[in-house]
Amino acid sequence: MPAGRDVDVLVVGSGAAGLAAALSARQNGASSVLIAESQGMVGGSSRLSGGLMMGAGTRYQRALGIEDDADTLFHDYMQLNQWVVESAVVRRLAELAGPTVEWLGDLGVEYYDQLVFGGDERVPRVHCPIGRGQAVVDVLLRQCRSAGVEVALGQRIDRLLTENGAVVGGSVGEDTLTAGAVVVASGGFGANPEKLASHFPSAADTGWAWYIGAEGSRGDHLDFAAQVGAQVMGHDRGLRLLHADFARIYEAYLPGWLMLVDRQGRRFCDETAPYGIMDGLVHDRGDVAYVIFDQAALDEATAAGVARYKQRIPGSTKKQSPHWNTDIVESMVTAGKVHRAKSVAELAAGSALPAEHLETTVARYNDAVAAGEDFDYLKDAKFLWPIATPPFYAAEIRPATVCFTACGLRIDRDARVIGESGQPVPGLFAAGESTGGIVGPRYVGSGNSYANCVTFGRVAGASAAQLAIP
Repeated sequence: MPAGRDVDVLVVGSGAAGLAAALSARQNGASSVLIAESQGMVGGSSRLSGGLMMGAGTRYQRALGIEDDADTLFHDYMQLNQWVVESAVVRRLAELAGPTVEWLGDLGVEYYDQLVFGGDERVPRVHCPIGRGQAVVDVLLRQCRSAGVEVALGQRIDRLLTENGAVVGGSVGEDTLTAGAVVVASGGFGANPEKLASHFPSAADTGWAWYIGAEGSRGDHLDFAAQVGAQVMGHDRGLRLLHADFARIYEAYLPGWLMLVDRQGRRFCDETAPYGIMDGLVHDRGDVAYVIFDQAALDEATAAGVARYKQRIPGSTKKQSPHWNTDIVESMVTAGKVHRAKSVAELAAGSALPAEHLETTVARYNDAVAAGEDFDYLKDAKFLWPIATPPFYAAEIRPATVCFTACGLRIDRDARVIGESGQPVPGLFAAGESTGGIVGPRYVGSGNSYANCVTFGRVAGASAAQLAIP
């Protein structure tokens, strides 16, 4: 290590992106690597995640006879987002996500045999780690420690150090640390209401927004961008899940037996659509929708004891829906958050929906149930349940559960942060939720964010090491 430098590579944040970056930097020749973590424990939002990872052409797919490749992943990703993402960066993600899944496996991450669909892809390409995100963090941390990576907890980097236009370290208050390169992997800003309102207004403006990530996700990367003149991309992007404002309990999917309508009382989609697509569908309708169901459906779903989602994730212990069961719905009727009525017309009136629209929508839906075919939105017939047995129920839902934010530092395919000049900011790299331009207006699906974190963590670490090694 050159004289006068504290470390070769400084990594800001210890989530999956930061841990992968630190390990990758060591694997690519950096002699000293330090992770600065603002909180008192390692893992950030990554440890709270399911840890699912999207990847194409993996040995795990081949073992199940699944044919997939990076070209197909790239095509699916770009088409779903109508090319409104950084194409070269997404191409690198598509190429390296599969090898990164395998890299984690080689390090010790174990996956369930079953792969799942993350969104609307033709073949399953989402790998589910046994032990969820915490297990991935544990493996990466163990490997980092074995490689000699240092971790400093409770140390929030509040300023990047610069010299002649290059980033040369960071500071915690008056304490400074110099480095040959810095990787920003400090997460998003979901835990910062002011930054959420400024940079992800469609989440904040629902009025019900709540964040399921780590407390440390306060948008430090946006402050760094202002300090060094870096470009910021991805305004108003992230992922929101539908939330009924009952209790702040995570539920990724709607149970398939519910019917969903907009404020005009019209149905507008297959209620089992992937949540990344559902977010956009509801956003296009003013970020408000209503679930409609009857007593028989509620009783049957509760008695069955399972949520009846379109897809179940291996290892998931959740059986009954935490929101859509008899006890919760009854309590929410009392609280005034679910409306109950003896007729569909009365239900519409109490929910401020056009009665004539809701009545015709329910009638058409019941026709589809009777026919055994959703002739409007092609929902699987096994989820069709009539709305015919009073009392009837309606509850307003909004896309208000904030899973992650996607506004951040613009990077190139080598994870170099791009400055306002259009050129890389010397010495600065970024990965994961701190970056923007990779996640688009339509979330590709489960495993997209985690794949982005670990894949570009590896890339950033390798690029930082290459710069830092004299």
